[in-house]
Amino acid sequence: MAEKDIQLKQVLKRFPPGDRWTPTEAEQPVFSSLTEGIEWVFQKTQERDYVIKAADGKVYTYHEYDIAEPEPEPIKTFNLYGEYE
Repeated sequence: MAEKDIQLKQVLKRFPPGDRWTPTEAEQPVFSSLTEGIEWVFQKTQERDYVIKAADGKVYTYHEYDIAEPEPEPIKTFNLYGEYE
């Protein structure tokens, strides 16, 4: 089974009080709900996978990449005298 490399990028942060959200890199616009904030991120990035850390007040985009298997070591070959070539 191939290993996965998971990358998270924070895109929204909660703007207290209540369920208001703003982009991570700016204070504007302020979204009145999490759904509105995620829709804004989708329209900007076309990202469809998110991780929501409600207790921390953060929303991340989620990317999963397969890590390529390392190439196997080449088979050792020996000549007629048993010397490694």
